[in-house]
Amino acid sequence: MQTLTMSGVAICAALLRDISFSGGPIRDPAPRLYPAESVMLGNVSPRRRREFAWGRHHAREALRHLGLTSVPILPRADRAPLWLPGIVGSISHSSCNCGAIVGRSSNLLALGLDIEETEPLGADLLPIICTPAEMHRREWASSRFGPKLIFAIQEAVYKAYAPATGEFLEFHDVMVRTNDENGVFEAEIVNLEKPMSFGSRTINGIYLPFLGGVLALALRFRGA
Repeated sequence: MQTLTMSGVAICAALLRDISFSGGPIRDPAPRLYPAESVMLGNVSPRRRREFAWGRHHAREALRHLGLTSVPILPRADRAPLWLPGIVGSISHSSCNCGAIVGRSSNLLALGLDIEETEPLGADLLPIICTPAEMHRREWASSRFGPKLIFAIQEAVYKAYAPATGEFLEFHDVMVRTNDENGVFEAEIVNLEKPMSFGSRTINGIYLPFLGGVLALALRFRGA
């Protein structure tokens, strides 16, 4: 099975757009932060600082692959990364892995990335995370990740949805349909009180297993 880095690169190659991914394990020593990032982060635990530093490192690596220079990446008011003008992107980390994906806004309206480990979700969490329709269909049944796959997709969808709408999504606001044969999904915003995302209530994406986890990517192309 592929590593996280190989899986991310494979997804970008398959999409055939100006999209760049960087990712890998979280380890010591952590990459250095820009002073502004370190000040913003403040007095946090060593684990949180390590996760943040690797996330920013991979974001800068992904930007470099698009030909852009290294800059501090500070958070917006909603804590999402504040990207350079003309760039959309997303950063995610699990307990062991971290990655970032970026693309040019001339091609993309939104990107949302989530990385999860292989540990299964507890049965008590299923009614919280999955809609009744997903529970009835056992939407995750064909995937070896079980309901954890639905969780990863929902997290990716939220990251693609929230920056443009300014809205928070609860788990039951989104209904997911997966196709495990080709690793694609469609997520529908079923809570009609929530605004549409770029004129639509559906967000599509890709999911792919890697060594030790699963990667979910929600995206919306310009003009699609």
